[in-house]
Amino acid sequence: MKTFKLIVQGNVQGVGYRNYAKMLADQYDIKGTVRNQSNGDVMIIAQGDNVTPYIQALKVPQHRLMRIDHIEMEDYSTDKVYDKFSAVY
Repeated sequence: MKTFKLIVQGNVQGVGYRNYAKMLADQYDIKGTVRNQSNGDVMIIAQGDNVTPYIQALKVPQHRLMRIDHIEMEDYSTDKVYDKFSAVY
C-alpha cells in the first residue's frame, strides 16, 4: 500500500486542522494518522489510493482562522497497513 508523510505548515494548530484532516480522510478513504508537531506544523501519515485529491482538499482552509502555507509530501516506508484514520494526541 502506498504511504506518504505530509508536513502541513501554516496556522494549523489550535484551529481544528486535525479534525478537518480526519473528516477529509474519511471522505477520500485515506487511512493513517494526524498529529501536531512541536514546531507548529501538523504531520499526516496518509495511506490509500486517493492521496493526491486528499492533499488538494487539505490545501483549502475550512474557515478563516485556518491558513495552509505549504504541504510537503514524501514517500513513507512502512510495513504497517492502517485500518482507519485517527488523530494522535
